[in-house]
Amino acid sequence: MTRPGFLERKLGRRAFLAGAGAAGVAGLASPLIAACGQAAQTISRASSRPSRTPIKHLVVDLQENRSFDHYYGFAPFVASYGVPAHYTQPDGMGGSVAPYHLTTLSSTDISHTWAAIHGGYDAGRMDGFFTSDGLNAMGYYTVSDLPFYYSLFESSTLCVNYFCSVLGPTYPNRFYAVAGTSGGITTNGVFGYGIFDYPIILDLLEEAGVSWKVYNIGLDPVADGESDNVFVFWKKWAHDPRTVATKQDYLNDLAKGRLPQVSFIIPSFSRGWDEHPPADVSVGMGIQQELIDALRNSSSWSSSAYILAYDEAGGFFDHVPPPQVDAFGLGIRVPAWVISPFARPGHLEPTLYEHTSILKLIETVFSLPTLASVNHRYDAGTPAGSNYEAAGSRAAGPPAAPRDGVGAIGNLMECFGF
Repeated sequence: MTRPGFLERKLGRRAFLAGAGAAGVAGLASPLIAACGQAAQTISRASSRPSRTPIKHLVVDLQENRSFDHYYGFAPFVASYGVPAHYTQPDGMGGSVAPYHLTTLSSTDISHTWAAIHGGYDAGRMDGFFTSDGLNAMGYYTVSDLPFYYSLFESSTLCVNYFCSVLGPTYPNRFYAVAGTSGGITTNGVFGYGIFDYPIILDLLEEAGVSWKVYNIGLDPVADGESDNVFVFWKKWAHDPRTVATKQDYLNDLAKGRLPQVSFIIPSFSRGWDEHPPADVSVGMGIQQELIDALRNSSSWSSSAYILAYDEAGGFFDHVPPPQVDAFGLGIRVPAWVISPFARPGHLEPTLYEHTSILKLIETVFSLPTLASVNHRYDAGTPAGSNYEAAGSRAAGPPAAPRDGVGAIGNLMECFGF
C-alpha cells in the first residue's frame, strides 16, 4: 500500500488524502455501479457435495509490498525463475544499475502508485524500476535475511508465476483478493465501513454454510485508511463480529480444534507486522512463523493448507512481465507459498496465478459458484474519476468482470500432491 509519511501518519491517512476517500465513495454512485444493487442477494446455493480433496481448512494470509525477485530472485532453489545473470536496469543516463543485497532488514518505502508501478512495468519491458523509484527499488534479500521463509521450500510449494492482480497499490489488489475485481478502482483512495455492496467470497461461503473467520493480528483504524481488513468495506460484513477476531482467537481456535473451514489473516500495517516497508522484515516473518507453526502443531494441520502471498510488489523490481488476461492485465510478480501436508515439497509451480487463484481454490475445495457467475456489475465497464485511473479521459473505464471466471488463471490445485 502507498502509505503516508510521518506527518501524514500523525494527521491520519484519511485526513491527509483530503477527502479522496469521500470522493471515491461519491464515485460509487455511478450508473455503472447502481445498476446491480441487489446482486449480493441473487447467489445460488452451492452444491452440498463434499469436497473431493482432503483439505478441510484453508488459511489465507496476504502480507505487504514485496516482489518475487526482491525476496527470492537470488535464492539458489529458484533456478531459471530467479534474476537472470548480469541483469541490470537502465539508469536513465545511458548507463545501468544492478540489483544489490540490502544491508538492513528495514528498507525505505518507495512509491507504488498506479503511475509509479506502470513506470517500472514500462509497457511490459520491466525496465523502469530504477528510473521510477531510484536505487531502493533494486534492493533484494537472501536466506541470511529470511531464514524461515527460505526453510519453507523443503516441505512446501513456491509459486513462481504468481502475480498481484493489478498494476496499482494495496486496496485495489485486496479488492481483487476478496471479490475477484476492484470494480475499476486503481488507488488507495476508496475505503471505509460498508461502502460496497456487491458479492465477495464471504457471500459465497455464507450461502453454502462454510464456516469462516477473519483474524486480525492487531486491529488498525478502518476510517483512517490504515486497515488492510477490506472485508469490512462491504456493507453486509462491516460490523460482523467474525471480521474482528484476533491473533489470540486464532491460537485458541487451533488449540480447541475449532478452526473455521476458511480463515483470513490480516497482520497490522500500523505496527509494522505485515512487512510493508519500512517495517523490519524479520518481525513480520517471525509472526508468520508463529502462526504457521501453531497450525502445524494443531489437530487441524492434517487437513489444512496455509496460503502465504503478498498483496502487491511495493515498487520493488521484478524481471517477469505480467500477462494481459483482461483489459486491466495483471500486476507485478509477488511471492506465494502453499504450505500444507499435501503441498508438493521442494516444488516450483509455474502455473499462472494471481490473487483470484485463492478465490478459485476456495471455490474448488468447497464446491462454490464463481463470483463471475453472480456479479455482472463490471462486465461491460467500470467508473471513471480520480480513483479510476484506467479510464483516463474517457467517460467510463474498461470492463473488470470477476476473474474467477477466467480459465487461464490457475486455482492452486497444481501445488498439491493428493
